[in-house]
Amino acid sequence: MIKNTLLARTSSRARVVTLVRASDHTRKITRTLALTFAAIAAALAIGRADAASGLCSSGAQCAAETSIADRGQQLTGLTSSVATANMGYATHERGAMSDQEFYSFSGVGALVCNVRGSPRVATAFLVGSFDLGVTVAHPFEEDGVWAQPEDCVYTSTDSTGQVRERIPVASLKMQWQLEDGAYGRTAKDLAVIRLSYPSEFAQRTMPLGRFSGNAATVLMIGSSPLEADTLKRKTQGMVYARNSSAVAANPSGFTHDMDCRGIASGAPVVDERSGVIIGVHTAVSAAERAAGGVERNTMIVMNEWLEKALRIEMEKAATAANTSGK
Repeated sequence: MIKNTLLARTSSRARVVTLVRASDHTRKITRTLALTFAAIAAALAIGRADAASGLCSSGAQCAAETSIADRGQQLTGLTSSVATANMGYATHERGAMSDQEFYSFSGVGALVCNVRGSPRVATAFLVGSFDLGVTVAHPFEEDGVWAQPEDCVYTSTDSTGQVRERIPVASLKMQWQLEDGAYGRTAKDLAVIRLSYPSEFAQRTMPLGRFSGNAATVLMIGSSPLEADTLKRKTQGMVYARNSSAVAANPSGFTHDMDCRGIASGAPVVDERSGVIIGVHTAVSAAERAAGGVERNTMIVMNEWLEKALRIEMEKAATAANTSGK
């Protein structure tokens, strides 16, 4: 029986995981110096700029040359901006994954499908069983052509990025394709995959639950959108609350502030307090951006379609297991 607050049970296996960690200290120092030098250069350029050739905030040409006092204020502001930007980036800096995180996220892999001869990549994560996964739909469609299961493979990699298994996909169900009116809606950018056989590399599956809608500290681990880049990436941050009026105005998803560069859509967003997946990382759809939506980091949450699709797949597996056991 699937409970409303926790859709899928967590399965686990005992296995030793070897970790390779890399320090980001040198990169942080380099980034800080680069930002500082950029601010100094910009401030020096203020004195050299011809006021008549620039634009003010109103869009009109500046009326008079910037005073020395104004230049000093601008330099102070630029320096403060550098410090603030660097602190904000460091707050959500990606860190090395711990032993427990490698174990917990071993059920996160890459789904690679060929669409019109080109590989498309999304992050996928196993839920409930070692051959059942959740991902997003939008990477696997182009001009009405949808990826077929036989053109897809689920890939597991270890902590060094080495590919440990490539499992053919038996079925691929996408809400955009199967539900009337769902296509192009970010909140319905969901897909369920069934693998041809269970993953042997995954240590455990992930618990997927309903999101309360309240602000939460979260982490995300996902695959690269590039097929050749096999390293998993971790990032942390916040998912922000939305009131009922905000949901009604823009029902596409919940905004988060995690650094998602180099992480493919479909990555699980995990509540750090409970360890439960509360959503799936994606991008605002092209249709909604064209309609005036804001292009931003988005987390979509479990809906009725996803819950029903997972339940059907779990019941199929249970029936098959009971039949084969007789």
